[in-house]
Amino acid sequence: MSGPVVEFSAPIDRGAAGLARDFVRKTLADLGYAGDHSDVVLVVSELVSNALRHTTTIPVIRLAGDVHRLRIEVADGSPVLPRLSATVGGWGMQLISRLTNAWGAVPDRGGKVVWCEMSAEALPGTL
Repeated sequence: MSGPVVEFSAPIDRGAAGLARDFVRKTLADLGYAGDHSDVVLVVSELVSNALRHTTTIPVIRLAGDVHRLRIEVADGSPVLPRLSATVGGWGMQLISRLTNAWGAVPDRGGKVVWCEMSAEALPGTL
């Protein structure tokens, strides 16, 4: 992925998702990402909320990209990998699956990193 990698550690409290959303909005503006910012904010908010719901560690958010592409990573201390679920309270990964081009999770230092990739729609005249 091209572009700088920007990282933010969300606190373990009720304001974490809001701080994560603020971080994402600022970072997307700094990167000049041309995709739908509200979709990115929603995806990150869901990933951070999942990390806070299922772990007791500080989630770490990483964004990298440029005008056309974006990679989102949220690391936490739980080794349990997410999966698509259609149960009550289990629709978050379904949402992420629909809003992103690809997503996955990998074990990392006793925990995991949940990642996803998004791309801006082709702008008129850029095909």
